[in-house]
Amino acid sequence: MFNRSRIQLTIRNAAVLSVILISLNLFVFIIMKKMLFEQIDLSITSMRDNISVSVSSQAVPSLDVPSLAIPAQKAFLFRVGKMDRPIIQLYWTKDDQPVPMPGSTEFSEEHLKQLQPKLFGSSPQTVKISDQYFRVLNVYNPDIVGGLIGADGTSYKISTQQLLSNVSAEIGMLHRLRDILLIGGSLGLIVAVAAGYYLANRALIPIRLSLEKQQQFVSDASHELRTPLSVIQAHTELLLRHPDHTIEQDSKHISNVLQEARRMSKLVGGLLTLARSDSNQLELELKPVQFDRIVQESVNKMQMLAEVKDIILHCGIDSPVPMVADEERLHQLLVTVLDNAIKYTPEGGVVRVVCRKYTHSVHLEVEDTGIGISPDNLPHVFDRFYRGDKARTRQEGGTGLGLAIAKWIVERHGGKIRLESKLSTGTRVYITLPL
Repeated sequence: MFNRSRIQLTIRNAAVLSVILISLNLFVFIIMKKMLFEQIDLSITSMRDNISVSVSSQAVPSLDVPSLAIPAQKAFLFRVGKMDRPIIQLYWTKDDQPVPMPGSTEFSEEHLKQLQPKLFGSSPQTVKISDQYFRVLNVYNPDIVGGLIGADGTSYKISTQQLLSNVSAEIGMLHRLRDILLIGGSLGLIVAVAAGYYLANRALIPIRLSLEKQQQFVSDASHELRTPLSVIQAHTELLLRHPDHTIEQDSKHISNVLQEARRMSKLVGGLLTLARSDSNQLELELKPVQFDRIVQESVNKMQMLAEVKDIILHCGIDSPVPMVADEERLHQLLVTVLDNAIKYTPEGGVVRVVCRKYTHSVHLEVEDTGIGISPDNLPHVFDRFYRGDKARTRQEGGTGLGLAIAKWIVERHGGKIRLESKLSTGTRVYITLPL
């Protein structure tokens, strides 16, 4: 079950991380491409806006060059202006024929077919000519009259002025960036799978622990319920063997059945409380109460039990201690703690209860001179069904749920509870509750 869940979580985590990584790489590539081409396009559009071409039936005054007889399959491009980036200028007729101009750079007829204005829009675009890349911008002049005298001495009627800038270096940079991002992305995908597997394991840890605790809880509850049920069944069968006996004759069996039924009722009540607390179905009924009165009433209730065992019960309580809390749950908390203290204190021992009020909280200490708790058992005293000496506590009616419920009551009130204990010396319980 966990292996299948681990695989599913790994795939989902890796997919999410991969999408984030790919999106980040695409974002970096697009931003870099935009930044590089923005400057180039700005140079081209600036030239388009600032340079005006005077077209007439005469030769262009700024081109003081002799007439050139050039082959029809070639056209020379004219480099214009002293710009940060060289701009190449090309003129086209209405029927997409290039106008031959003097210059030092030439394109073949095949290359010129790739530069025909009809292949480009009015915004800058990139084209590959041979092994070079150019950024191309068309400037349309539909109102031009007359013509432009080319290098061959012929007058041409111009329809489009074309501006080109060599961007091979920038394209090469983008290709290198693309390769780096692809390599980094591939490595990132491997890392994403490893990270997804790690996150899946981390996510399954609390689920596994929760399931293990649930299974342990069910196992312990079944074991605890089986014992009183077995006792009840055994004594009931003994009663059925002698149907002619009177109640007085079978009073021992009846007493045992009643005792185990009470114990089972107490256990079921504790299980129900913890189950409701786990599902957040058990809410506290908060209202103004006097904590000192609750402590005193709980001590008075347990006084008789202490006297039966010849235990001295001391009580020191600050008064008054008003607070907002659930009165019934506080009674349950105090009775649980006092009952444990008296239960595990031998005859002639002492149990002390101290209640002190502070500015924002109240501190309660319950100290006994009992058998104490071993260091190995101390970290587990608040675990459900955990008991250091299971035989003795079952004999004394313990269910192993009291301190677990006590911890829930304290924490639900926003307080803290902890224990200090030494074997054969005694145990001290510290409880802090906010007012």
